[in-house]
Amino acid sequence: MNTCELCQKETKNVVSYLELETWEFDFLKEEKDFYSICFECFDHHTNNFIDKEVDLELRKKRASMVNREIQEEIEAILEVES
Repeated sequence: MNTCELCQKETKNVVSYLELETWEFDFLKEEKDFYSICFECFDHHTNNFIDKEVDLELRKKRASMVNREIQEEIEAILEVES
């Protein structure tokens, strides 16, 4: 069990840095692969982010960038394994 990095409650949830990049959790400065963030805090932040009426094209572009990062990571892992 970990402590949520936003509300300090105990949580089993973890969020990858790629998800945080996508949803612009700019207030988490420490760089880690995974962050302990409870679902309530994650849901609250992402809903606020969407409610800001972020331009749909910008969100699509951001999502495709994250997908490319994931693809690059998968390719790197496959290279190491082969």
